[in-house]
Amino acid sequence: MSKEKIRFLRWGFLLRLIVVFGGLFCATEALAVTQLTIAAIQSNVGTGITSIAIVMEDIALISGICFIFASFFKFHQHKQNPTQVPLNQGVALLVIGAGLAVFPHLLSTATQGVFGTNVGTVGATTIKSYISKS
Repeated sequence: MSKEKIRFLRWGFLLRLIVVFGGLFCATEALAVTQLTIAAIQSNVGTGITSIAIVMEDIALISGICFIFASFFKFHQHKQNPTQVPLNQGVALLVIGAGLAVFPHLLSTATQGVFGTNVGTVGATTIKSYISKS
């Protein structure tokens, strides 16, 4: 290799190294602005879990409705050709769809039945009260 090419590769490597270290220092400076506490982490996780639960309930309701519609199509297929499409396929889809459609309402009812009417969440103040009792 020629001397110019070697010199170019050295300067290119140095330039890349400077950019990487500069980016690391800027990133640590930008991310170190706020301190994470256990209460902040608990709050973030709590809101994330609540959002996931809401999304799962919505997905269960929509898929339940879709299963119910699919069962109607299976019943129609069974009516047209009973030897090829058994009746139990439509019944199974209808039962699965009904279970999924009712599932979001069963969660709140089951929670109230098992844990009582007032279901509380464990937060920072509740944890402190439990720790101070011991």
